[in-house]
Amino acid sequence: MPNSEIQNQPLMPAPTQQAEINGQGVRPSRAYKVAGLTLLACVLIVGQATIAYFLISQQGDLKTLKEQNDLNSKMSNGRSVPREATQCHLEAAGVKPVQVPGFHPDCDERGLYRAQQCFLDSCWCVDTATGQEISGSLTKGLASCGAPVSTGSRGRMMRMPDVAA
Repeated sequence: MPNSEIQNQPLMPAPTQQAEINGQGVRPSRAYKVAGLTLLACVLIVGQATIAYFLISQQGDLKTLKEQNDLNSKMSNGRSVPREATQCHLEAAGVKPVQVPGFHPDCDERGLYRAQQCFLDSCWCVDTATGQEISGSLTKGLASCGAPVSTGSRGRMMRMPDVAA
């Protein structure tokens, strides 16, 4: 049969034509192939449409997650982290670990440690640059950090400012 005749033939021949093709009931294989490919195409299209629907419907959730992430990067434990974060800022925000779990140091506006640090009912004095505790300054209640403090190996004296809690 010429190719043009195949294109013009019906997918399923009439029952009388089926018997004539082979002398017996032949399955219309071309019709099954077309139906199978059509079904496959429909399944693929539905799958693509479903994926597109879920992606579009999740845009709100993705936006909310992004906003929460941005908020978490700005705030951690209710404390803000500036762009030029110092060690004190990072420890206060909980980004950098500290030696005492749950303690967040108190920083001044320049990012230095405040002379007096308190946790629970204890306070102590620290080196404002490093945050290291000044030995012997730990007390119950407020510490007196305004007294002269010896720093360094040469015994220099420096005055720590009093800090009101």
